[in-house]
Amino acid sequence: MTDEAKFNRFSISLKDFEKARMFLREANKHEYGSVVHEALVFAAIICYFRPFTQNEKSRSASAASQLLRSDFEHLTPEELSIHHKCEELRNKALAHSEFKYYPTRLNLDAGMISSTWFSLVGQVPDLGKLAALIENLIQQCRNKRADYVWKVRST
Repeated sequence: MTDEAKFNRFSISLKDFEKARMFLREANKHEYGSVVHEALVFAAIICYFRPFTQNEKSRSASAASQLLRSDFEHLTPEELSIHHKCEELRNKALAHSEFKYYPTRLNLDAGMISSTWFSLVGQVPDLGKLAALIENLIQQCRNKRADYVWKVRST
């Protein structure tokens, strides 16, 4: 059941999901692999996953710290796979830079340093399916907020 703190987190998350949707829509107007397309997809994944990361850490915070996958119903195995891919990208390549995604090495014989740029090209889930997942979560956030409003107004 949703309480006020969870209601507030659903409200904040709704804005994050709506922003992710806007970034994806704008990305579709640009050439795949272009710097603008990649920047918009980068922003979309960050905004999509922000609700699932810890935010307020104080017990007296007005909003729940984060949403959990279990806060959402009816996620298909494919949607869960997309969610996990976004989680990995966000946590290991976008918000942070783990070696796996940004390998570097020193060739002692040549005295050369080589580093690899990370690119989202070929790394992201199907963007149409990510957009559909975002729409699903937007609707669920709206429904959970409406249920909470109905509950508190009817008591």
